Amino acid sequence: MARRADPPAGAAVTGGPDGRPEAGRRRALVALFVVIVAAFIAIPALVIGVVVVIGGSVAGSQAGGSNPMCAAGASVVPAADLPESAAGFTGEQLQNGAVILQVGQERGVPARAQASAVMTAIGESGLRNLTYGDDRFGVRNPDGTLTSSVGMFQEQKWYGTVEERLDPVQSSGRFYDRLLAVPGWDALEPTIAAHKAQRNADPYHYARYWDQAVSLVAALSGAAPEELQALAASAPCVSGDISFAAVSAGGWANPAVGSKASGYGPRSTGIAGASTFHLGQDIAASCGTPVFAAAAGRVVIAGSTGWGTGNTVRIDHGLGLDTTYGHLLTGTLLVRVGEVVTAGQQVASMGGDRRIDPAGAGTSSGCHLHYEVRMNGQATDPEPFMAGQGVALGTAVPAPAEPTAEPAEAAAP
Repeated sequence: MARRADPPAGAAVTGGPDGRPEAGRRRALVALFVVIVAAFIAIPALVIGVVVVIGGSVAGSQAGGSNPMCAAGASVVPAADLPESAAGFTGEQLQNGAVILQVGQERGVPARAQASAVMTAIGESGLRNLTYGDDRFGVRNPDGTLTSSVGMFQEQKWYGTVEERLDPVQSSGRFYDRLLAVPGWDALEPTIAAHKAQRNADPYHYARYWDQAVSLVAALSGAAPEELQALAASAPCVSGDISFAAVSAGGWANPAVGSKASGYGPRSTGIAGASTFHLGQDIAASCGTPVFAAAAGRVVIAGSTGWGTGNTVRIDHGLGLDTTYGHLLTGTLLVRVGEVVTAGQQVASMGGDRRIDPAGAGTSSGCHLHYEVRMNGQATDPEPFMAGQGVALGTAVPAPAEPTAEPAEAAAP
């Protein structure tokens, strides 16, 4: 067990307006914006070597360095059948270790983070879901209060109710939130990164558990121990592969592949805090599904917002047009504010499940992307708009082009 200090701070804000521009003006603006933005992006795209294909897709790993697990660019996946014992652990401990790996895999975090999470849980609780903490030994916080730690990660009361802290899925998710929020976590020694996430007294407390954690992760996943050992090196990893989606002839890409769920307009979801007028189109798929920039532009929002959309990316395409991507999985954002992106470039991965990502899911009942299109700050129905650009929302390839002598246009309101 390890001691914790101060509770994290939090804030909340709320969202914006809706409306529709005049159809003729939109057609002219969209046609002009595609030409201008394409020219604007051409030089940066050549410099960074972005690959765009018409009617197909490519995937290129951005993970670098000599770390073989970084080169693989993937999380480890727990096996379906658990061993009876491994690395000195049995029963509940193995089940908890598998939960930690599963939550990490669903979030798309790199194997280094998964191994660090297992190491931390061993150091905190021996991989047991303890209903008590070191308060029973008289251990106190810096402010003099008794510690209130419970669960695998020995979370104190400011992280949730006792039931929430004793839920292995939720506690694993919160640990990943804390770890990935540490600046440069993947370039730090695992014990130092864990110390910054847990805010315990001894920064080297967890180091003694690293080898055991690596052995356990290997036993639960089938990954090669020598590859996992390389994760201790101070070499940053990128979370998963950065993919590129198919791009229509008009320069637009599908923001995600999945089934269309809640559409634009009035609705009643029964979810506390959900809007009664939906400003976007939801695309449902499993958490971790790639999310792509629908068109070229510059990132103006990237990260936690406090809005109902939780973790959010917004891209400004110029001439008053922007697109918004909500309910993004914590730890998967691949872009920063100010960064120039191309159509079809992956910006994050799909989230929205509050059970595995309580901090970043926002107001949501399951895994999906919330996709918005706005012109001059006013929302428009994304489905007809994207159809006008040659993209059928949710499908893996651009919509077939209709025979016409005119360029693709935005749908009329």
